[in-house]
Amino acid sequence: MPTPQENDQNYNSCICDGCPSYPGNDKKLYCARGKSDKKIVMEGCICPAGCPVYAEHKLKDMYYCINGKAR
Repeated sequence: MPTPQENDQNYNSCICDGCPSYPGNDKKLYCARGKSDKKIVMEGCICPAGCPVYAEHKLKDMYYCINGKAR
């Protein structure tokens, strides 16, 4: 499965802004855009538990907000 693309469909499906680690007032869709410029406190990652983008693209990693784009 290809890496997620930055597009409206993926952006609207993205659940990053509901994550306990989300820094607030930041971009989302880190799996496609890359890591955040903001400080992230690792308080859990909800990608594997319910993100439609994560599931559709069969992603395996976590904390894209810290580690960068999916590969």
